[in-house]
Amino acid sequence: MAHDKDPRVLFFTANGQSWLQRVILFLLAAAIAALAFFFLTMALIAGAMLAAIIGLRWWWLTRKLRAAAARETFEGEYVVIEHARRERPAPPREP
Repeated sequence: MAHDKDPRVLFFTANGQSWLQRVILFLLAAAIAALAFFFLTMALIAGAMLAAIIGLRWWWLTRKLRAAAARETFEGEYVVIEHARRERPAPPREP
């Protein structure tokens, strides 16, 4: 049985490519893979920096809001109930 006639078996044949063409093709593929690796690395670094910036901004805003809530005072009028009861005049007595 001839292997080149079997459709289940794949073979790589150079089909007229010289060894120099194969080396150049390999180097080109390696260069593209290296560029893809560095692009992915730079994208991950940029994403991490963006996440850190957003996280710091969120922390800064919540910190300022918590500090403002802690400083906030309530203004208004009030009456102390115990004193108000003592100051109330006695009801008139009936004869």
